[in-house]
Amino acid sequence: MMQTAQDYCREGRQQPLTPEGNEKAKECYEKAIKENDKYLPAYAEYSYVHLRDCQNRWTPDREASLDEAERLADIAVALGNDVTSGWHNDFRGRWYRAMVYWNRGDFTTSFQEFAAARALITDPKRIDTDTADLDADMAEAYIYYGDPKQALALIDGAAARHPAPPYWHGWNRARAYYMAKRYDDALATIRGMSSPPNDVRLIEAASEAQLKHLDDARRIMGEFSKIEPGWTLQKSGEYRYGDNAARDHWLDGLSKAGLK
Repeated sequence: MMQTAQDYCREGRQQPLTPEGNEKAKECYEKAIKENDKYLPAYAEYSYVHLRDCQNRWTPDREASLDEAERLADIAVALGNDVTSGWHNDFRGRWYRAMVYWNRGDFTTSFQEFAAARALITDPKRIDTDTADLDADMAEAYIYYGDPKQALALIDGAAARHPAPPYWHGWNRARAYYMAKRYDDALATIRGMSSPPNDVRLIEAASEAQLKHLDDARRIMGEFSKIEPGWTLQKSGEYRYGDNAARDHWLDGLSKAGLK
């Protein structure tokens, strides 16, 4: 049976968050677009795949990946603006473009795009879960912007809307707690997560280090580095921040935990 663009997108979303999984996801979204070049979700999700390349340093040219992420998000936005496309007023293009902007360090435009996306969420069957997911994602932008209080407010609001939020809501909550210097709360959040990804160990190790539990911090960081031996303190500091003090606070915890 011939696969549809929707089928290819579903397959792309199921790929693991690894360099190999990311490449497979690219293939899926390319097939989706070839099958239907007006299928907005394929462009939006393909944008995020390139953004992951940039964020995780899975590419030798991070700026090129960010440029491609923006190009694909722009196509999704254009389809959402087109009354004839079948996707008029779909919110996903603006949501994914918001992610691109904050990764460029343009937080003001990112927050504007998040707000525009939020205003387009109107499906009564999905308004609560879609709004919750968007707010929890916007919380990550506020973490890097340097406002963990607003990030936690967004995540709390998302929790009130979403009866069974995906694991990454907890990931962002834990990071927001760390940035707010609520280290015990960060650890409690992580310990309540089911099978968290390896990157969550960075938050766990940094929180333990700030609590002066250095043996635990270094053990956890060692577990992280076995899986990601090439990840360094320098790479952690390359993300765009709206506040250098927030960057320094994050790097301080990682350094104390033993990340080289």
